[in-house]
Amino acid sequence: MRQSVLRRGVGRVAAVASGWIAIDHDGTAWQAGPDDAAVRMMADVVDACVGDSADYLVTRDGRVHVRGLAHRGQYGDGCLRATPDYVATATDAVAVRAHTGHGVHLRRDGTVMGTGGNRFGPLSSHGLGDKADCWGPIFDGAVAIATGSKHTLAVRGDDSLWAWGEGFAIAPSRPMDRVAAVAAGDSATIALDADGAIWQWDAGRGPRRLVMAAAR
Repeated sequence: MRQSVLRRGVGRVAAVASGWIAIDHDGTAWQAGPDDAAVRMMADVVDACVGDSADYLVTRDGRVHVRGLAHRGQYGDGCLRATPDYVATATDAVAVRAHTGHGVHLRRDGTVMGTGGNRFGPLSSHGLGDKADCWGPIFDGAVAIATGSKHTLAVRGDDSLWAWGEGFAIAPSRPMDRVAAVAAGDSATIALDADGAIWQWDAGRGPRRLVMAAAR
């Protein structure tokens, strides 16, 4: 596989097949498609996510900025039409994650907020069966979040893992304790426990412990 340097001095990056966002060490966010030159988006960015339909930035002042499709309520401010530029639609955020037609962000007080498509429960009961076009609270006490196409996860301050959506219950349930970090794919969930072991759920089935092959 051919490799190339896209940008140097990067502190954080978010990427999917449609493009990437890189945050420099000074907080400047740059965005590009797979074959495009990077364009400066804004300064003082602390987190970013490239979703399947809309992209999200969180700035140091806690504002969530959204750009992309809005037909499923992805903006979270009631807007159902796309805009060419990023629009600030929420405050007090520290992190954001997004996937197919929905987004979630984590507030400073530990509340998980969600908006967008919710046919399968990634927003718990908020707009369940169709969509939520405004940000609404779906969980509390969180310190980290992740989301897939149909489910969402949160780690609470006591290191317990919580999940909701397809493969889990619609109401948040607690599948594991002593979790240090969590990530989500399309339908998969991966958690790192306090002992350094990695566990995986596939569409809610599991968990199974992953054994990493030794490097040659």
